[in-house]
Amino acid sequence: MKDVDYEEWTEYIDSIIQYHHPAAESLLELACGTGTMALMMERFDDYRITATDVSAEMIEIARNKAAVRGSSIEWQVQDMRTLNPGKSFDIIFMVFDSMNYLHEPEEIRSLLKSAARCLKENGFFIFDFTTPNFSPKVAPLLNGERSIGKTWTFYRRSSYNSKNAVHTNHFEVRKKDPETGVVSEEFEEVHRQKIWRLHEIAALVEACGLQISAAYEDFELEDATDNSDRITMVVSHG
Repeated sequence: MKDVDYEEWTEYIDSIIQYHHPAAESLLELACGTGTMALMMERFDDYRITATDVSAEMIEIARNKAAVRGSSIEWQVQDMRTLNPGKSFDIIFMVFDSMNYLHEPEEIRSLLKSAARCLKENGFFIFDFTTPNFSPKVAPLLNGERSIGKTWTFYRRSSYNSKNAVHTNHFEVRKKDPETGVVSEEFEEVHRQKIWRLHEIAALVEACGLQISAAYEDFELEDATDNSDRITMVVSHG
């Protein structure tokens, strides 16, 4: 994630919030990972933020990062399909195509219903996903990517199967002693993302009784189309 422009992403999410719900104060992030996005959102000083991830290890890293910065973010281990944060929110958001990690329609319906239960009456759920227009272009660019650091290195194989609409990123990771170069740890990690079309996600949103307030293209406040690479959707109670 070192190449991600977190500043651009947080400004984009903030602009969506300010456009649809300028009075919003309470935010819930889903699939927050190690908390970088939540910590960047905190700089706006307008929000009370709760951030969640299904990985306890990720949340522990996020808490440690937050403690160094004197952050007031609340961190919780939560599965986004079965949320129980103990309160409701003006805005729920989920970025970095986390939606694409849900491969079955029933999983997405569970997420949407779960988020809806945690939204205040006038709240919005903001999430993004990548499309079949994106993966065929980016997979060849990512395939063969290497990252060589003093301690950690990785090699990526990236491919897109258009038949089943699955984008696979296979990482070979090594940890080595920075002084001797001796490898002390090796493992593989495979990320499989289901690549969804606009009309598929729209149909699932509507089937859950939710209303689509907007579907934006890439990092613009322009209407998304079937040719958009990334779509950011804003949904609310019907």
